Amino acid sequence: MKNLLISIMVIFGLTSCSKDSFDQSIDQLIQPGKSEIKVSVSYLHWTDQCESSCSNIGVESLSFVANARVELYQGENSETDATTSPISNLKTGENGTVLLENIEPDTYTVWVDTPLGKKSRIVTTQLHKRSYIDFSF
Repeated sequence: MKNLLISIMVIFGLTSCSKDSFDQSIDQLIQPGKSEIKVSVSYLHWTDQCESSCSNIGVESLSFVANARVELYQGENSETDATTSPISNLKTGENGTVLLENIEPDTYTVWVDTPLGKKSRIVTTQLHKRSYIDFSF
């Protein structure tokens, strides 16, 4: 009897939270129309708060890169491939992020160009999903 009661509680618990967890119609912000890629650009910043009087102890903090150029290319794109044009060419905001919206599910190369350097990542997007890429310099 005790095992039956526990089994019923487990089944009820799984079915009661499954609609809330997996129903994509609850929040339209979670389900983009096509695909999205959210790009974040940051760097570690080291400061010496002691002004050389406390044995080289400092503080490391995360800073975001505003106005970084973000380019989106379809497929795998290398830096030397000058024959293709970017699908999208945007800049990050003050918070160091940019959202590449309304793209078809496919494989893409995201290039980020900052005063600290240039990096790329390859990402494969899915329909109605948002992908996240963090670039750290």
